[in-house]
Amino acid sequence: MLTVLSYFVILIGALVLALILFIGSSGVRLI
Repeated sequence: MLTVLSYFVILIGALVLALILFIGSSGVRLI
């Protein structure tokens, strides 16, 4: 269970990082 949880945490973290980079590169318009 812990390995699956850590895997999901890393996956979600990567998605959030990608979203932040995408929004930052396209200009902050959502905030």
